[in-house]
Amino acid sequence: MLTIEFTDNTVKVIVQSTLETMPLNFTFALSQQQTFELRCDYGSRRLDKTELAALINLCEQNYYAQQRDHLPYLTQLGRQLYQWLDGKEGWLRKALDEADEQTIYLDLIQTSEAQGLNPETERVALGLAHLPWELLDDGSGFLIERQNLSVLPVRSVQQRQTQVIGVQNRPLRLLFMATSPEDPRVPPLGFEREEANILQATKDQPLALIVEESGSVAELANLVKSYPEDYFDIFHLTGHGIIYTKKDYGSLLSTGVTLADNTPCFITEHEVGNMQLTTVTDLAKAFRGRWPRVTFLSGCHTGQVPNKGTVPSMAQALVKAGAGIVLGWARPVFDRTGIVAAQALYQALATGATVEEAVKAAQQEMIDQECTDWHLLRMYRDTRPIAELVTALRTRNRERLKFTAPEQEFLDENNQVKVASRFEFVGRRRPLQRCLKALQETSDQIGVFIAGMGGLGKSTLAARLCTRVQMQRSNFARVVVIGPLDEIGLLTKLSNKYERFADVPALLNEPKVSLKGRLQNFFEAIEKKHNQPLLLVLDDFEQNIPVKDGSLRMTAEAYEILGAICAALEENAAESRLIVTCRYLNEDTLPPHRLHLESLATMSSSDIDKICFPLDKEVRQQLRTQKIIHIADGNPRFLKWLLEVIQQPGIAADELLNRLEATEHKFRENILAQTLLDALEPEEQKFLARLSVFNLPVTVEIINAISPSVTSLQKQLSRICHHSPHPAS
Repeated sequence: MLTIEFTDNTVKVIVQSTLETMPLNFTFALSQQQTFELRCDYGSRRLDKTELAALINLCEQNYYAQQRDHLPYLTQLGRQLYQWLDGKEGWLRKALDEADEQTIYLDLIQTSEAQGLNPETERVALGLAHLPWELLDDGSGFLIERQNLSVLPVRSVQQRQTQVIGVQNRPLRLLFMATSPEDPRVPPLGFEREEANILQATKDQPLALIVEESGSVAELANLVKSYPEDYFDIFHLTGHGIIYTKKDYGSLLSTGVTLADNTPCFITEHEVGNMQLTTVTDLAKAFRGRWPRVTFLSGCHTGQVPNKGTVPSMAQALVKAGAGIVLGWARPVFDRTGIVAAQALYQALATGATVEEAVKAAQQEMIDQECTDWHLLRMYRDTRPIAELVTALRTRNRERLKFTAPEQEFLDENNQVKVASRFEFVGRRRPLQRCLKALQETSDQIGVFIAGMGGLGKSTLAARLCTRVQMQRSNFARVVVIGPLDEIGLLTKLSNKYERFADVPALLNEPKVSLKGRLQNFFEAIEKKHNQPLLLVLDDFEQNIPVKDGSLRMTAEAYEILGAICAALEENAAESRLIVTCRYLNEDTLPPHRLHLESLATMSSSDIDKICFPLDKEVRQQLRTQKIIHIADGNPRFLKWLLEVIQQPGIAADELLNRLEATEHKFRENILAQTLLDALEPEEQKFLARLSVFNLPVTVEIINAISPSVTSLQKQLSRICHHSPHPAS
């Protein structure tokens, strides 16, 4: 183990093999004459302060300011750092040889403030942690890349003796917050994919993911207060970090708020989605000392020591403010790099790895994935012992994950309503935020009514809302009613969901009690007696609205049932919530309600770019892509279907696009469907016709009875269903 510690008046470097009990100590001593001296068991030597300052200046000018990332320069810089630390005596070489094939742990400890130093000496003392130790190179390659040598630079900046929570015999708990304000100065952020990749990376070792959806620090503070102390293991904040200057960002500050130049900040959101600058002090107030053991500031500049190495980084300042371990990036970092690092980090932590092992795994994965900015990840910490966060999955008596799984691409349990998977879900941040606010326990509203034309993602948004609510309140049950609404069907669905409670079906079917009264008794029983509140989803509610006369009035039965549900929830002040999705919205035709009304608009250009980004580069560069985007007119389902169809063999893409462009939007899906149908083989068309008689899910055995062979079935289903505009049909 190799450790370098920077304290108020000394800097220690400790090299310790895992096979030895006694560490080898290197000490950088700062004398009263403000000179530096390196001491170790091999001897001691005086360090040239001018040489140290020159090395810091070199890194500042060529690594931080000009951001030279080509390999020869990084190798040269890493070699200079290694030679300086090693010295002519070769102490570092000797220490590494003694620790061959062992883990070498490089821990850089410094204080954020050196007391009583002249400016030149102070800058050198603080700048030692500004040096990119991740690039240490002994001439045969970066130490981090060596297969038989595992090196991890850790900047330890605070001495603490208080106890911390130890390893927990349960799944990992991760608090995730993405900030993406509506401001042209802030590049769009692909945070949905980052979240999805974290879940994918931990699918075999599931973690409890709690998402703070607003991007607001004020709402973050409310969420943290809603959970017990030490509940979260990790806080992951993804977005954009900046180094504040009044010249560039002064207009973004609230009235009466002042910041000094070179203050590290994170760009977050106001409650309405506008840009807000958040400082370390703001984050500290949000957590009120209840820090998770690890914080990952996944944003540019969060691990950088600004102003030529004289101002503590945001990560360093968070440790000073009470956080235990903080990760950040030393400069602007590619979105892909941040996602790769997070994916590897949480996969390792979820399996019971130590924090240091997980960070090393993240570094190695960035290198393996050829991320050229792999060396920018920084780790700051205090001196408290924080190793593993949780145990591995098969540990005896390990607590089971209590959180409901994500929507699994279907809104309902019968897999009838297909929705965008978590990898496909993009956009809808503002509607999601507004709807989640209406679904909160403290809300005055009893649910949401989501309206919009077909293909805009109403069912997908409903599924995401259910997932979010059930992640934060795992005792919620979900019931989905699709299409026509009738009293018997609704009560049967509710009875079946709560059939394990003998009193619930009886309450729902009690004679001589009105529907509203039965629902009131039902909500009171499931919430107060059984602690199982309900998320009731009425999907495709437009099937209850005849449009022959153009009035958009619902049927009498649907009106009565919806009115009874709304009244029961309101009069009970129930915790349960209602979600309705419908193509049409005319508030004058709704029964009395306290529903938040959300009308979905077409998607923004930035969200459309997110949908198109995963496409093959050549496809995205074709001229017709812009034409497709214009034809889709912000409808995500139609856009994705169209992008898939034009790449199929036998499709006259240009002719199809011309026809669609000249047609009203409401008829475009019919043209696209007919084009796809015409491209099928005759036997495939017959097969599709046979399947069309089914309106409910059927077994594979039934399908086999009408299909010529299993091989043909698989071929036809993969071709037809994959490209259907209505996969649930």
